[in-house]
This record gives sequence, structure tokens and C-alpha cells, in this order.
Amino acid sequence: MRGSADFSRNNLDCLRLILASIVVLFHEYALTNLPAFSVLGRYMSPHFAVRSFFVISGLLIYRSYTRSSSIASYLEKRVRRIYPAYFTVVALAAVALCPLSVFSPAQYFGIGFWKYLGANLLFLNFLAPSLPGVFTSNSSTGVNGALWTLKIEVAFYLFVPVLHYLCRRLGTKKVMATIFCLSCIWKYGFAWLASRGGPRGIYSLDSSRSIYSQLEVQFPTQLVYFSAGVLLLLYFDRLKFHFRTISCITACLFLLDHWFTGDVLDVFWISGLVFVFGFWRYFGNFAKYGDFSYGVYIVHWPILQTLIVFGVARLNPAIFLLVSLSLIGLTALLMWHLVESRFLASSSHYRQVSLKAPG
Repeated sequence: MRGSADFSRNNLDCLRLILASIVVLFHEYALTNLPAFSVLGRYMSPHFAVRSFFVISGLLIYRSYTRSSSIASYLEKRVRRIYPAYFTVVALAAVALCPLSVFSPAQYFGIGFWKYLGANLLFLNFLAPSLPGVFTSNSSTGVNGALWTLKIEVAFYLFVPVLHYLCRRLGTKKVMATIFCLSCIWKYGFAWLASRGGPRGIYSLDSSRSIYSQLEVQFPTQLVYFSAGVLLLLYFDRLKFHFRTISCITACLFLLDHWFTGDVLDVFWISGLVFVFGFWRYFGNFAKYGDFSYGVYIVHWPILQTLIVFGVARLNPAIFLLVSLSLIGLTALLMWHLVESRFLASSSHYRQVSLKAPG
């Protein structure tokens, strides 16, 4: 039928790379505080990018679970996809950044080093965000502040089997509505508490933020966006005939949210944008080149921090932007070909696409 969409022909890999690039460009400004990059801080929204990531995760991860032969198979695929690159980035940074420390190697490889390594390898980045004596002259001492979302992603992976069971046992509409309401209560409850002030976060990359504002963005809040992605999947066969209508509603909700309600409705227009961009018009077989979005996301922060230490940001903003983006892109490319793709399961979407690609 005219206007229908094939789920296997989607642009989600392309969209994720765009979203990862938005996060990178925002951090170009946030970590350097260069006036020349102020436009990036103004127009590149990491909140939009991260929330869009979670909508896409809900859509793809729930589909992965329903297509897996067992929970063990599903979890194995998730570990293969996310952990090898994550382990590489955390461990490599921990060792390679030793020369940048103000401490001697004997002091560097002490309890602080092992605390960082242990906490970060377990996705508990907030317990040890910094390495001993590293990046002390930068505006942030965090080695990789972008990794905070990974613990939420892992929580989603573990939550999906529970969600699937509850939906089958109690009914999809009832369960999804309950999750949505509880998530909103958490999100707006802590937002209200944060507006009234509160104790500062101790174990955090940003100790200036209250504990309430930090709790506001954690797993229960992000369930709103993840569950929206799940609903896009469950109702895909109905929604795929209404792209024009969804586009108009998405645009209206965005304008309403931007001018009047201040992100209260963002889950709706973000979901609409993901669905329309992902499935309305097929841009081509982007996945045959690989998925570089994850690599870009997890490597960019330490690269930017290192360039700042060497004074590249002070040298020239244009040179800093060119050098940093080139290094991030090259590192993400190497990460995909040397680490990520090698650990994918044989049934992986990327392996299947590469086998079908001509040549």
C-alpha cells in the first residue's frame, strides 16, 4: 500500500550517528568554554540527542528480545554489542592517560586508579569519574562524562524481559500506561524538588548540581522515552500508513513545547521525529558501512579532554574543531573495525547486511 514502510529498510543507523554528532558538538563548547563555540552550546541539545537514543533503544532492543530464541541468547547479543568497545575505551584510557597525570606512575597506579577501573568497568562511573591527577587543569576532571547513559542502557536491557513478561501477563496497554505514569511522577517530582534546591551531588562529574537534579535524569525518568520506542514497535503496522499526519502532529507539538510548555511534551514529538526520520523515506543501505555512532559517542570526551590539556583549544578554535572531529571519526572507525564488529553475533543485523552488500 502507498505510504507503507518496511521495518528492515530504516534510517536508524544514520539517525544515531547524527545524534551522536550532536552530543560531540555540544561538548566541543561545554568542555572548552570557547566563545567561538557558543553557537554549538545554544543549538546542539544533548538532552534531545540522549532522549532520542532511548526512544530508538526501546524500539530496537524490544524487537531484539522478541526475536531471540531465549533470554540467554538475547543477553549474549547485548553484551557482544556494547561491552567490548566499552571495556576497550575504559581500560585504554586508564592506562594511556598516565603520562598526563601530575602524579608519578607509582602514585598514579594506586588505589585511585583501581577504583576508577573497577567502578567504570561495572558502569558505575559516578563512583569514580576521574583518574588520579588527570585533567586537573581542565574545566571538568571527568575522564569520560558521556558514559553516564550506559548504565541506564544496561538497565533497559535487563528490564526488557520483565517488561515483556508483565505485558503478556497483565496486558500491554495497562502495563505501558502504568510505566509511563510512574516514570512521569519520578521525572517531574524530582524536577520540582530540584527547583527548590537540595544537597549537592558528591559522587558526580558535576558536583554543582543538586542530588535531585541528578536523580531527575536517571533510569526511571528515561523509561518514558524507552517505553515510547517500545510502543512505536508494537504499533508499527498501524502507524506506517500515517506518516504525513504524524509529521504534522510532531511539528505542532514541537512548536508548542518550544514556545509554551518547555519540554513537557518532548517524549511525543521526539518519538514522532524518530519514527518519521527512521521509516518514511529510505535513504539507502547505511548499515553496510558499519555503525559508528556508538564509537563516536564513547570516545569523543577523552579525546576532547586530551586536546584541551595540550592547548589545542587555545591555539585556534577552527583548528581544534577540525583536529578533534577528525580524531573522533578516525577512532570510531578503528573501534568499529578492530573491536565492535569482531564481537558481533553471527545473526547480527550488521553481519547480515555486510554479507548482502555487493562486492
